[in-house]
Amino acid sequence: MTADIYDKIAHYYDLTHAALTEDIPYILQVARQSAGPVLELGCGSGRLLLPLAEAGHTVFGVDNSPVMLARAQARVQQLPPAQAARAQVLLADMTQLTLTPAQPFGLALLPYNTAMHLPLPQLTQTLRRVKGYVQGNGRFFIDLANPFIVAATPNDRMLTLENVLTDPDTGETIVQMAANWLDEEAQILHITWLYDASPAAGGAVQRTVAQVDYHYLYPHQVEMALHDAGWRIVRMSGDYADTPFDEESERLLVLAAPG
Repeated sequence: MTADIYDKIAHYYDLTHAALTEDIPYILQVARQSAGPVLELGCGSGRLLLPLAEAGHTVFGVDNSPVMLARAQARVQQLPPAQAARAQVLLADMTQLTLTPAQPFGLALLPYNTAMHLPLPQLTQTLRRVKGYVQGNGRFFIDLANPFIVAATPNDRMLTLENVLTDPDTGETIVQMAANWLDEEAQILHITWLYDASPAAGGAVQRTVAQVDYHYLYPHQVEMALHDAGWRIVRMSGDYADTPFDEESERLLVLAAPG
């Protein structure tokens, strides 16, 4: 289902995430400290795939959205040949990941909120499958929203304005709105996104609606999932400066090693 959502909003996703760059230096630093190729799960349209390849890393991106992957592949092809040769993408479900040949990776990534698309059993299954592809001294990095902040999301289902953007390619004005419904017992944040595109030359507004569920986990639940899948936590941080995590942290960042 997630693939269908991102197939539908791939273009809008790139517009709304163009300013999301604060995690890139941190990811590059983690990659520099890891020996071997990088496996990115949920690589999408290449937001991290490209800077990793540009920085000299061999990177293999996996995603289950054909539209997002096509955008990633188009961007890879625009890189200089030496950089493009270092980036590959694969259309696959990360929870059922099978790589042939099974090359060893030095680092696996579940970047910005990607793991939140997975219910806990599927996350554990993914962690278990990926362990078979990470060499003995490799690392697994997971970047999540702070669950305490997610759990404080207003549960009013009111439609609120999130962004007003201009599409540089078409000149369209894109109005992005969202409504939230928090299921605290199930630990799921249900989000409905509305994208209203107004043509630059005037005319009818085109509305796109997408619904997504974010499964938020508390630190002890992340630790249990990793342990059950054969990993141990090396570091848990609350931001990209590696400040120790607490309930008011910006993020929940976890670096793990085979346990």
